[in-house]
Amino acid sequence: MPAYWPQALESLACALNSEGATVVLRRTSQASVAYSTNITPFVREYLSSPISDPREDRVSPGMNEAFMTDYAYFSRQEIARDPYYQEFMVPRGFGWNAAAALDEHLVISLKRGTRLGPYDGADLSNLNAALPYLRSASRTAQLTWRCGFAGKLDAFARIGRGAILVDHCARVLETNECVRLGDGLDISGGFLRASRRGDRMRLQRFLSAVMDPGGHPSRTTTLTLPRRSGLRPWLLDGIACSDAMRSLHSRAVALLLITDFGRPSRPSLELLNQLYGLTGTESNIARELACGISVQEVSANLAITQGHVRQRLKSIFLKTGTSRQGELIALLAKLPR
Repeated sequence: MPAYWPQALESLACALNSEGATVVLRRTSQASVAYSTNITPFVREYLSSPISDPREDRVSPGMNEAFMTDYAYFSRQEIARDPYYQEFMVPRGFGWNAAAALDEHLVISLKRGTRLGPYDGADLSNLNAALPYLRSASRTAQLTWRCGFAGKLDAFARIGRGAILVDHCARVLETNECVRLGDGLDISGGFLRASRRGDRMRLQRFLSAVMDPGGHPSRTTTLTLPRRSGLRPWLLDGIACSDAMRSLHSRAVALLLITDFGRPSRPSLELLNQLYGLTGTESNIARELACGISVQEVSANLAITQGHVRQRLKSIFLKTGTSRQGELIALLAKLPR
C-alpha cells in the first residue's frame, strides 16, 4: 500500500547501510517517486530545485544489470565539477547513489552521505544479494494490483459497461470484453482517440480532469462523443484511481467507463425468468424487441406467427408492468446483459 512506502524504504535503507532510498517511476516527478521518511526534506527540495539532475538523462539501469553506482555513469572529474553533486547534494549531506531496475519502468536508488563514501566492495555485494528479493517483491505488488483491477473490469462487463484502465500518460493498459469501439472513438497506438479534431481536444480535457482529481471542481469527468454513424453518442465516465496513482506498481491512474447506447441490451433468458417469470418464448421475444426490431422481424427471426408474438407480448407487458414496446425496451436497457 502507498502509505507504507516511507517506513518500508527507510527500513530497507538502514539494512543496506544507506541513509535513504527512493523508488522512481521514470521520469522523476512528484507523482512518480516514493521515498524513505528520513529523506523527505531532501526529496521535496530536489523536486523544486532549479539545478538539473544529470542522472535523469544518463542513469538508466536495465534488468540484466546489478546495482549501478555513480561511477558507472560519470567520471570522477565530472562528479567533482557537476553542479547537482557539488551544489545540491553535498551541502545537504548526500554524495553517492546506487541504482537498479526493479522492472522496465521502476528504478530503486539507495543514497549515502559523504561521510560513508561511495558504494563499493562488500556494500555493493550486499545490495546485489538483496536485488532478486526486491524485484520479486515488485513483481508481486504488480500482480496484486493487476488481479484487483481485472476483477473490477470483469464486474463492469457483467453489467454491460466497457471499462478501460489508463496510465499517467493516458495510455490504455487494459480493457474488458465490452469495449468494442470504432464509429468516432477508437484505440490507436495504445491511446484512446476520437476521430474528429474538436472531439480529440474535448477528450484530452476530459482525460486531464479525470487524472487530476485535485484540479478545478468545475472540470467535468463525464463526456459524450458523437458517432459518425449518427447513432446515439458514446458516454464516458472517468474515475481517478487515487491509491493506484500513489502505488507506482499499478500503472493505472484512471478507470474509464464507456456506455454504448447504440448496443442493444439483451438480458439473459435466466434473468428474465427470475425477475419477471417470463417463459422461454416470452424471454426470446423480449430480447428480440430490446434490439429495436419490429413484431414482423421478431416473427421471422423466431419462426413463429405475428399473431403468436402479439399474444405473448400482452403477457410480457402484464408480467413486467409495462404497457407498450417503448416502456419494455427502456426497462430491459437497465438490466445486466
